[in-house]
Amino acid sequence: MKQDTNDNNQSINEAVDAYFESNPDTTWFAAKKLMPALIQNGVFHRDKKNGLPLRQLLRTLNAKGELDQIPRLHTERIGVDIYWYFVREGAEFVSNHVTEEPNAKQKRALKRSNSDEVYILGLIDELFNEIGSRKHTFDDLLGDLHQNGETRTELPIDMYYPKFKLALEIVQHSGQKKSTIESKEEKLTVSGITRSEQRLKYQKRKKIVLAQKDISFIEIPLDSFEVDASNQLIRKKGNDVRELMGLLSEFID
Repeated sequence: MKQDTNDNNQSINEAVDAYFESNPDTTWFAAKKLMPALIQNGVFHRDKKNGLPLRQLLRTLNAKGELDQIPRLHTERIGVDIYWYFVREGAEFVSNHVTEEPNAKQKRALKRSNSDEVYILGLIDELFNEIGSRKHTFDDLLGDLHQNGETRTELPIDMYYPKFKLALEIVQHSGQKKSTIESKEEKLTVSGITRSEQRLKYQKRKKIVLAQKDISFIEIPLDSFEVDASNQLIRKKGNDVRELMGLLSEFID
């Protein structure tokens, strides 16, 4: 699977060179503009959220310390956000952002990016050397009817690997402390059941629909990993990777 990653990096570099060649007056451009070429070249199946697949790939390279494999790439950090650009060789990148303190929304985004779930999904990407599709949805995997009696929401899967026909769900800690969030779980939904009951119902629905599609569905329980006194993962990478290898042995070479 290593070769696949190298091929993707080469395809990105070739697409960057082609973009600059086709746009001689351009000195730098936002990474999302490369998505049409990368989809055409088979690096990605489709675009999502205006360049999300490419951003996920670059984040994985960044986490592994391998951004140097994309030599034209330039990163700009504003608060907790990272913006990705490609810069022509010999040109200077000129930022058009104004630096400011992160707002509440950005702080919540940073907290999510540092969550145990994101950490585990990143390790799985490394194991497979493949960028999984986060919060992946299927047209026929839907929740219950909304209050209007007409529309439904597509139920997201935490991670999906089309190459392996593998769907993964992170199962949260069972021993988390009581909170106001938990009390909301007991509120009734439009379907007439509590949120906690609906969560279990939807999890069962995911298993049934995915099985009909011949897609493997595996739950990754966070309780399988070593935690500290506050019930957060200690993040001993070697131990965590070994645990994941056991859970995903069927799909690892």
